[in-house]
Amino acid sequence: MAAGRNYQRTGDPFTGKVRRGEGPPTVRAWRRPGTGREWFTRVPVHLCSRLDAVTVAASLREHGHTLAAHVGEPCELPRLAAVLAFDWDTAGHTLTATPADQPLTPGAAARLRVSTSPTGPRGAGVRVWLTCPRCGRRCGVLYASRWGAAGERLAVPLAGCRECLGLTDESRQRHKCPDWAGAVLGARPYKEGRRGVYHARTWGTARERATYHMQAGCARALPGFFDRPARPERWGLGPCPWGKGAEFQGSAGAEGGPEPVPVLGGGEWGAWE
Repeated sequence: MAAGRNYQRTGDPFTGKVRRGEGPPTVRAWRRPGTGREWFTRVPVHLCSRLDAVTVAASLREHGHTLAAHVGEPCELPRLAAVLAFDWDTAGHTLTATPADQPLTPGAAARLRVSTSPTGPRGAGVRVWLTCPRCGRRCGVLYASRWGAAGERLAVPLAGCRECLGLTDESRQRHKCPDWAGAVLGARPYKEGRRGVYHARTWGTARERATYHMQAGCARALPGFFDRPARPERWGLGPCPWGKGAEFQGSAGAEGGPEPVPVLGGGEWGAWE
């Protein structure tokens, strides 16, 4: 039927960018066996290896204490961070401290530099930052992804910051799905972990969105038993463009009739079908 109407599958915008070579350097590829449909999604941060600046700072301070014991005088952390570098073996999950003027350690995927900044009362403390090997900005956490730009598995994972690799959170990918809505409304745990429940920053808005998506899903699955809900006004997107929220009786501006409410398309929640 679709072929007879000159149907052409275009896919979602993110998949189109990946196929044109405009996507991030690491994505996940998916394929549905029944229909053969292929699409791409961003890589969640919890599926990547993580390197925290706190861990590197602890190693740097331990190295400074050892060096000070041999030299006989204290070694300042900013001076030590300027002469040392860290070679990150993303495949073997190892980190090696080496002089900054030495070549890259065999087997390492990226060389990381460390910077410091004053912190605490009157700048008495020192905070350690990691430098992203791709963009050069300072970061508190670096990641290594084992997927490439076309969704292929890499022998050596890519290292970089969250912005350079185009990573995302699982909650951002699932915030409109029934499992997320059920977790917010208390029907099921969102993910495995210690807490096992969903914690939202804005609880009232999260519950309204979850209730709306749950009711909208029931209306799409069983249109004869459930009415399509109207989009909550507090989202700033106006009423729902389909269903009862978009139907008005009477002409626009007629005496005694309601005024039409403009429907805003696109925005954060995307265009509606």
